[in-house]
Amino acid sequence: MPPDVTELAEVLRRDYERFSPAQQALARYLVDHLAELPLVSAHEVAQAAHCSPATVVRFAQALGYSGYPELQRAVRQIHRPGLGVRAVGGPGGPPRAQALDADRIALEDVSARLGPDGVQPLVAALAAVAPVVVAGDGAARPVLALLEDRLAKGGREVLVVDSGEPRVRMRLGALARGGGVIAVSIGKDTRVAEYAIAAARSAGAPAVALVDSSLSAAARAPVVRVVPAEERGGEPSLTAFVAVAQALAHGIAAHQMPRRALTAIPA
Repeated sequence: MPPDVTELAEVLRRDYERFSPAQQALARYLVDHLAELPLVSAHEVAQAAHCSPATVVRFAQALGYSGYPELQRAVRQIHRPGLGVRAVGGPGGPPRAQALDADRIALEDVSARLGPDGVQPLVAALAAVAPVVVAGDGAARPVLALLEDRLAKGGREVLVVDSGEPRVRMRLGALARGGGVIAVSIGKDTRVAEYAIAAARSAGAPAVALVDSSLSAAARAPVVRVVPAEERGGEPSLTAFVAVAQALAHGIAAHQMPRRALTAIPA
């Protein structure tokens, strides 16, 4: 029987010395990033812990879970149940009110650590742009997907640039017709975010950035928000990025786009 997920960190600390070196690396990652598991794949955990995805799956099984997905589900029920993939109101899912309440709590938590201005400077920079180009690669892709989904549901035209391939980079041409950029950079994955910021600068278009450090190369955007570090871990989590992205997308979508003037056609 798997341990109660609320006690999992203590179990990992207690049994740490009997784990293999690869399992010890995984145990350290799990203890420090437990709340993020619903948002990251076994492959991403393996990459962060410098082991193989198979080791992640086997370690979850050794802890008593049927596999990594069951461990994710157990964590999701305790930590930030409103974040990550869920079927709101669906079979076995939380009621809609609970899911919305969990989202609100997560947003309030991160917003409090962002300071009094929150994401408003970023929202103001992009309130009247169309389309919104969201750009980044690597670890930033889940955040791009969330931005795309929330902005599109809010009625905004969205283009995604998540690689340096020419056919993808061509989407940045939309900046010349009134668009703007949201660049997301996490860790060493800065190349696409930097390219998008440079393209916006060349087109005279607004650009904002969500970065994990003021030292990030993508922090050269005109308006930057450094995602606040977790109080315990000392570094931003993907959960924090998701919460900030939610607040940003909600703020942008809440602004009504100005109606374009119609040119009269001579009779």
